[in-house]
Amino acid sequence: MSEDNVATSTARHGALSAAARWRLPFSRQSWRGPAGSWLGAGAGSSLDFQDHRNYVPGDDPRHIHWQAYARTGTFTMKLYRAEVAPMVDIAVDVSASMTFTPAKARRTEELLAFCVASADRTTAPLRIHAVSGRKISALAVEQVRAGRWRERLPAPAKESGAMPSTLPWRPGALKVLISDLLFPGDPSLLLGMLAGNAGVGVVLAPTLADEADLLWRGNAELTDCESAAVRRQRVDESLAARYREAYARHFSLWREACRKRGVLFARVPCEGALSAALGGEASGAGAVEAVS
Repeated sequence: MSEDNVATSTARHGALSAAARWRLPFSRQSWRGPAGSWLGAGAGSSLDFQDHRNYVPGDDPRHIHWQAYARTGTFTMKLYRAEVAPMVDIAVDVSASMTFTPAKARRTEELLAFCVASADRTTAPLRIHAVSGRKISALAVEQVRAGRWRERLPAPAKESGAMPSTLPWRPGALKVLISDLLFPGDPSLLLGMLAGNAGVGVVLAPTLADEADLLWRGNAELTDCESAAVRRQRVDESLAARYREAYARHFSLWREACRKRGVLFARVPCEGALSAALGGEASGAGAVEAVS
């Protein structure tokens, strides 16, 4: 087995282990969608009683409320909650920073596989897109399930700008963005679409502990992993302190912007098993929930 296949198999195992314990936050609201196994917002044929209404010709007589007819002489219908499959849309950042280290590449792969497994367990209609700079590419769900999606990606964009604000989210879907968020710009434009059109928005950010600080000192030649631009820089304690502050401020900005728009936000450590990592900030923020 090749090294890539071993990494894919390991990531899938970690994702399935996590999906046995956690799922995407489907219980955040009642859903509308095609027939499935999740209680929806409309009327249907589940065992969960919802309301009454007057009988109209063509209604299923099995749902006539006969006790009410005996009391009033008027036909009324029992309404039950619909069982639906909520739509799930996933956008995964495939810029170079997402595979900067093997640990981060594996966590990205695991998070995508976890989201797919979570959607599959609810028979949710699923759409997946890869985003690199301003370039958006649809991914075949079967290729993602098989772990062969990266080999079908177009050449990565040589830029370090923000994501486009108009990602292809469906109205009313559970919308998941997987990104390390290491790009400049105001998050409000991107989050406006993620939070809009009903549904639920989730941001899962794979995070390396080593990214929070500059661990070396002295003269260095720095290469932007996205654009390949080279910069010579002397790193001293003052610069390292400014870097730490800017890094913390960047994620505080994202966290606050998500809070204001009702988007569920969690940084997911790249260290350790995915199941344990999701049990921290992601669980506490409601970005994932325990499997019942």
